[in-house]
Amino acid sequence: MQQAEFDLILEQGENYFVEFKEKLDRSFARELVAFANASGGQIFLGINDQNQVKGIKITNELKSQIQDIARNINPSLHVSLHALDNVLIINIAEGSDKPYQCSEGFFLRMGTNSQKMTREQIVEFLQYEGKIKFEEQFHPFFIFQKHFSGSKFSFFLRLSGITQNLDDVAILENLGVMRRTVDTHRMINAGLLFFSNNLDVLLEQASITCAVFDGNQRINVLNRKDFSDDIISNIDSALHFVKQALRVEYKMNGKARREEIYEIPLQAIREAIVNAVAHRDYFATGSHTTIEIFDDRLEIGNPGGLPKGLSPEMFGKKAVRRNPIITSLLQRCNLVENMGTGINRIRSLCRESLIAEPEFTFNEFFTVCFKRKQADEGVYEGVNEGVNEGVNGLFVIIKENPGQRVPFLAKRISTPAKTVERWLKALKDQGKIEFKGNGKTGGYFVIEEERKLKS
Repeated sequence: MQQAEFDLILEQGENYFVEFKEKLDRSFARELVAFANASGGQIFLGINDQNQVKGIKITNELKSQIQDIARNINPSLHVSLHALDNVLIINIAEGSDKPYQCSEGFFLRMGTNSQKMTREQIVEFLQYEGKIKFEEQFHPFFIFQKHFSGSKFSFFLRLSGITQNLDDVAILENLGVMRRTVDTHRMINAGLLFFSNNLDVLLEQASITCAVFDGNQRINVLNRKDFSDDIISNIDSALHFVKQALRVEYKMNGKARREEIYEIPLQAIREAIVNAVAHRDYFATGSHTTIEIFDDRLEIGNPGGLPKGLSPEMFGKKAVRRNPIITSLLQRCNLVENMGTGINRIRSLCRESLIAEPEFTFNEFFTVCFKRKQADEGVYEGVNEGVNEGVNGLFVIIKENPGQRVPFLAKRISTPAKTVERWLKALKDQGKIEFKGNGKTGGYFVIEEERKLKS
């Protein structure tokens, strides 16, 4: 640490990351534990509470004593020491094996103080850190003979392609949702979400609440449904509810069945619903996964922001699963990929359908917001800046390579031909491009601005 940095810290005083201590005392272990359980920090030995440098005699014995205190914390901590004149700086990194405990208990850095955690705070802390997972807990009132649904279990096995050549308990154990205890087998909460009757009573927070509002605010409810069945049924029911509320265009394409084009791609909505039930915080009782449909948008929200270990910067780039067992079961029945590609797939599906990419917000809740088209808009929106980079990119390629056809364009921008055809239609509808020549040898050209003005 340079002197200028030290002077600035001294001027600013103690904070969430900085603690001043005039000497090594009995509270030192508490401070180490509190920083390790929080976001890490620094302890400056030789400075009093008035930010005055009193200095301390820095000896090998003092350093050894500090390292001994760190080693006696459970689990052991590694700290680094740095001397600046007669001040000893102890650097504590955020712990990788929380929670940490000293002989006086569990402590956590809160503001400028280190506070001892109560039992309730410890439980909440463990939940937040992922040390206690809801999906792995046993439900106190679940009785296998009473609440287990054989029909739901059989349906899951058919979806997953699992042959029922073992008894139910053996298969459930292999799926990781049945655990052997001292005298019996018990099902964990993840199993209840998929294979239980009476889920509205046992795990009420697993419900999905769907609502249609009049206008753009949460005031007048036009329609509402609460779905309280198993996870798979809830996903299907919620998607059916959404389909009834969205605008749809029916396109005749020469096939036996007409093509239904929804204003928001249903697969993107399905991905968002699956993501919501797979990654929500099931400890948050009293809160449902919600699907709210307004005149201008559709919002899908679930309790629990980003999982611990996933920063906003890495959102959509890395996968961190709050409920890995639930996610694994959804993957088995082909409702989710276990590679963390769902967010990018949602974005891609919206781009291909020529609508704005959804907005993602995360605090205590995780929310996906899809923009709806106004009633007088067609199925395809215009090529608006910031709305569809794919279409804009295609326009540039056509301008640079006049006269090319779909195969060339699709290969050039690494996009499926069917998607390129939709994008070409959007550009034609906007009067930006035209097709010249016959069907076999012709190609696409940009309509020059002079021609547009003359016409």
